[in-house]
Amino acid sequence: MLETILRARHLRRSWRKPISEMEELQAKKLRSILKHAYCNVPFYHRKFDEAHIKPDDIKETGDLGKIPPTTKYEIQRAPLHDVIARNFDVKKCRKDITSGSSGIPLTTYMSKQAYDFYSAVWTAVFLENGVKLWDKKAIVGDPRTFPERRSLTEYLGIMPRKHISIFDDTREQLELLKAYRPDIIEGYPSSLSIIADAHRKQKEGLKPRLVFTHAETLDRQTRKFLTSSFEADLFDYYGSSELSLIAWECPEHVGYHINSDCMVTEFLLNGDLVDGGERGEITCTSLVNYAMPLIRYRQGDFGVPLEGRCACGKTLPMIKTIEGRADDFLISLDGRVISPSIFFPYPFRDFTKIRQFKVIQEKRDQLKIQLIAEGDPLAKEVLQEAKNEIQKVFGKDMQVEFEFMDEFERAASGKIKKIESRCQIRFE
Repeated sequence: MLETILRARHLRRSWRKPISEMEELQAKKLRSILKHAYCNVPFYHRKFDEAHIKPDDIKETGDLGKIPPTTKYEIQRAPLHDVIARNFDVKKCRKDITSGSSGIPLTTYMSKQAYDFYSAVWTAVFLENGVKLWDKKAIVGDPRTFPERRSLTEYLGIMPRKHISIFDDTREQLELLKAYRPDIIEGYPSSLSIIADAHRKQKEGLKPRLVFTHAETLDRQTRKFLTSSFEADLFDYYGSSELSLIAWECPEHVGYHINSDCMVTEFLLNGDLVDGGERGEITCTSLVNYAMPLIRYRQGDFGVPLEGRCACGKTLPMIKTIEGRADDFLISLDGRVISPSIFFPYPFRDFTKIRQFKVIQEKRDQLKIQLIAEGDPLAKEVLQEAKNEIQKVFGKDMQVEFEFMDEFERAASGKIKKIESRCQIRFE
């Protein structure tokens, strides 16, 4: 743990280095892992050869466009010996299995060196956001990801944690939280919203100082609700099982800092880099995991890069907003791609009786709005007003159906998907 804290301290200093120095170090790391992947990973040796390029053709991050992107499907269908570096023993690597939104399992491996580095990154980020080493943290999540035993540092009282299953009854989760009295609560936005809804009726016994969210797109309405319900500052993190922590918020809350010392992050549309302020698919190249390199790996998420740097003093590049996965986007009758952010809080910003809602686009001309309401049923004129607002965006002939629910179905991971499109969308 001491080594992790010391490395985290070094990282925090490095995040404030001149941009030119950070870019030079990033390019050096990039050249190193590309050469390693070409020489030791059959999958990438073939990919480079098929594109008629050699690692030496990539001098800086701007040259990455010469390499075709890598998709999750490619990694899934490749035999293990094709994607693992031949100079690494998988038995000594950290194994992770994730289904993601597609429901198709993906197995990844991370070297001990990469895992230790990411542990330091997480520690550095937590410290940047006000975490103290003795803070008690409650993690509400999928019990299948919980550790089998407490770490040595927890026995010593350093960063103690309590894990609470997302599948337990909400009242039981709340009682466990109140009994533990955590300084920090961490979990999915959707699951924490359910707990916050139960908590706001009591407003007793739970006073976290910080709230951390991850694994789902955090919209403005949910952020506001969680912050006010818990009366705590909230920080959202963006990452994946394949690449660990990709980007994170600082106390300025103007966007997400990208961990450029861990990866190169691109925003692509039709294979080209987007301009600042435009939406693009987030594509990452790992700079630290030599056991299973991922080069120009398509995350399937869309975000908007932010030009300039943060007022906090860190010189890391930034993401302005993370808009969600490809299947989070909707489509209008005239073919426009609609960001899921249109529904947060639109069109329900003034409807205090609505506790939660979910949007499903069944067909091009059909939208189903599932609602969990509090108290009396919503008046017909309220629903008609919402329908009118939706049709202003999607087209006057869009069919809008409202369905009232007691609770939403969870995915196997425990997540609740707020926006679901069953239409194929072409991003242009």
